[in-house]
Amino acid sequence: MNSRKLILYSSVFAVQGLCNAAIPVLPELAGGSTNSAAASNLIYSGYFLGAFLTLLPFGVLADRIGNLKVAGLGILLTALSGLAIFLSGNLWVLGISRFVEGMGCGAFFPAAFSMIAEWKDSKRSLGEFNFLLNAGLAAGVLLAGLLAGQGIKTAIGIFTLLAGLSTAFLLTETGELLTSGGNAINQSTRFRKVSPAKRNQGMSFFSELSRQLKKSCEALFGKSFGKIWSTSVLLYGTTGLLTANFPEYSADFLTKPELGIAISASYLAAMLSSLAAGRTKAGYKTIIRVGITFAVTGILLSVKLPLLAFALIGAGGGAAVVGLVTAVSRISSSGFAMGLFNTGIYAGLGLVPVLGSLFLGHFSYEEVFLGSALALLLMLFVKID
Repeated sequence: MNSRKLILYSSVFAVQGLCNAAIPVLPELAGGSTNSAAASNLIYSGYFLGAFLTLLPFGVLADRIGNLKVAGLGILLTALSGLAIFLSGNLWVLGISRFVEGMGCGAFFPAAFSMIAEWKDSKRSLGEFNFLLNAGLAAGVLLAGLLAGQGIKTAIGIFTLLAGLSTAFLLTETGELLTSGGNAINQSTRFRKVSPAKRNQGMSFFSELSRQLKKSCEALFGKSFGKIWSTSVLLYGTTGLLTANFPEYSADFLTKPELGIAISASYLAAMLSSLAAGRTKAGYKTIIRVGITFAVTGILLSVKLPLLAFALIGAGGGAAVVGLVTAVSRISSSGFAMGLFNTGIYAGLGLVPVLGSLFLGHFSYEEVFLGSALALLLMLFVKID
């Protein structure tokens, strides 16, 4: 295994593990404040808002200065934010640190996917990378639950250390690249290509970003892509709403280890359903509908059967993403289109839990979960071309 592959694989495990290590202990991180539901959602959603707002800008930056540098910046931001979360108990510091951690995600993933896409064994490597991505998510939430008795932030500290080690490896690799005079600008990126002529004209980063944002708006207002994007927002937003609020909702009937096992089941199920959806002969429309049906069923069962519920939610999300990506590729297989699709996922994960918390002051958890399930159920009647 080459050094860059090893670095990216270890980094994605650390990035995703740290992201989810906060979930089982959200009420404790919120500090038992008077409005703990809103505080928990602030800490949860800060990460996804940070990623949502920076995916495209960092994708453009990777085009201009090189994927390895931007990937290194992403894992560095992850390590620094993890350290701040581990050391601080202030709610605003925690919320801001989660936002910075999300920025690290926004920098790391476009650059990492672009690097992997250039390798000769890219298809196999992407499979391995996504397997470790979900493994990190599962490990983060599982260890956080199992180790909560040793200290609320024990798992956060472990994944912060792993992120720090990955940062050191990435910085070493970047230094060797600069010393050897390697070309830092990637000519074939997962996001938008910038032609040599435009580079010679000295096109500014903000000019290029403006062009990309304009293209984003045009794509979103396109009938087909808009349906795909809105489906991803609602699918991952409603499941994110449940995940963000379940630690506090289940505090009276689930222990921290039981909560960690239940939530980690969703990521294990996602790993399996992604593989199954990728090998099935069913069309992408059928895969999307099956994924939505699984997710809705999981949300409805969450109040009675948490383990089965999270397994169904994970299976639904893992299968649906395969169908949604296939649908996007029929419109455009460019890296920019895939990046724009990913902003829909992070928009849902970042915004819907925050909006959902506004209803919790007037409705019970069960009623909010039911409402989100019914909203997602409506997406079964949306025709994706």
